[in-house]
Amino acid sequence: MAYKLLPILIVYAWYRRTHRGKEPTPKEAARLSRQGRLLYEALASLGPAFIKLGQILSSRPDILPPQYIRELEKLQDDVPPADFSETKRMIEEDLGPLEKVFEDFKPTPIASASLGQVYEAKYRGERVAVKVNRPGVKRMIEQDGAVLKWLLRFLGLFVDKNVAYSISSVVEDYLEHVDDEIDYLKEASNMEMLAKELRGQGVVVPRVFREVTSHRVLVMSYHEGIKISQVEELRRVGVDTQRLARKVSRLFIGMVLDKPIFHADPHPGNISIGQGGEIILYDYGMVGSLDAHTKKHLVRLYASFSLRDPKSIVDELLELGALDPEANRYVVERGFELAIRELGGESVAEWEFERLMDLANRLIYRFPFKLPRQLVLYMRMAGILDGVCLKLDPEFNLLKIIVSLLTEKGYLDEVRMDNVRSFISSMLETIVLVNRVGPSLLRRLEAQDFTNHRGGRQSRMAVPSTFIFAASLLYLHFNVHDQLPAYLGMVLAFILLLYDALKR
Repeated sequence: MAYKLLPILIVYAWYRRTHRGKEPTPKEAARLSRQGRLLYEALASLGPAFIKLGQILSSRPDILPPQYIRELEKLQDDVPPADFSETKRMIEEDLGPLEKVFEDFKPTPIASASLGQVYEAKYRGERVAVKVNRPGVKRMIEQDGAVLKWLLRFLGLFVDKNVAYSISSVVEDYLEHVDDEIDYLKEASNMEMLAKELRGQGVVVPRVFREVTSHRVLVMSYHEGIKISQVEELRRVGVDTQRLARKVSRLFIGMVLDKPIFHADPHPGNISIGQGGEIILYDYGMVGSLDAHTKKHLVRLYASFSLRDPKSIVDELLELGALDPEANRYVVERGFELAIRELGGESVAEWEFERLMDLANRLIYRFPFKLPRQLVLYMRMAGILDGVCLKLDPEFNLLKIIVSLLTEKGYLDEVRMDNVRSFISSMLETIVLVNRVGPSLLRRLEAQDFTNHRGGRQSRMAVPSTFIFAASLLYLHFNVHDQLPAYLGMVLAFILLLYDALKR
């Protein structure tokens, strides 16, 4: 393992240290692509656990350059099925003799992946799907996990602290969630929770048969449909694929915003469309959740993009723990300002998600970003979701969907009003501070003959400044979509008053 990964890591570390913040030359980009292919081949040859890890790394542009990511995106989870005799032994250890539990059990799996396999069977007269751990998968994960943890200890020798943090975050998150993925009692609980949360939304979550479900075996109702990747077949049976793209994207983003957990693996194999147009979701081993703080600041981050405000974007990245606090704020804000200008358009809804991700990838790789574990699954889910929906509708825009949902649910207005309250609070604090400038200034002000000596000037300053401030508040009240004129009005009013006070 070491001889396969070490040369790749050395080249990668050299590039991070010598080219941070720079675009690679064509020659350097070609070299990175070759190294990316070597990494792809190494992970593919090391087995299912490393394939899974590579898939997760392919969604982490804060760690890997685009050339590596393009190669790792090719990693597939499909593997040859395990010998059925071993699978049968595992089922019987947990549930009892196969022929006594099931009326019928087909030995050829209908799906086979690195961590588990799915079979078709009949249970109490009902057609069911039986998901079973791949034989030996727990031992394999423990062994690979021990190796990965050992390798983490040496990361600091090759990469800077932010990259080491991000890679450690990926590995720890992977090892935590991979245990959840092979524990089918946890998956059963996820299914039951989402079945309750998504009831009445045109979504099918398979029913769990708890009496024949264990840590290694999951029995659920069987549901057939057309895979969401079979676009032409969907159109042939009359499905409006543009509408479907909107429906699926709103479903997954809505789970993030409103539900205690969200399905974090929307790849094409996990979504089908039933005869009645219902969305059938499979595989609930990989789910995510966002705590209140992360959800709040993720929403505010999108709102900051919507308002095209680089300063607020950086503020929210810091709140999310996604940016090194020691980073040069001016440089990072300038980077976002240029990126927003490059994207063009009147609003964030006009931006193409793929172009935004491309620009974000460049910014992330050039600046000291470090996506926290809380956001790992969300970012992975959003990237996969965008790709799935673009196949259904080439004009699909995920950012437009996100912004429309935030607007419908009132999140953007909440953020805007929070900004107003924060601004007014800061203004009041500044006024109080000015009033505490010192006894000498106060004595100077008190000594002035405001009526006879400065009365004319006071009226010229106080009246217009008060009018401007009041007009700004009215503008904020009636126009929440463009707050800049209001803020400028408030600042102008304050400057006039301050200037008048200091000149007396």
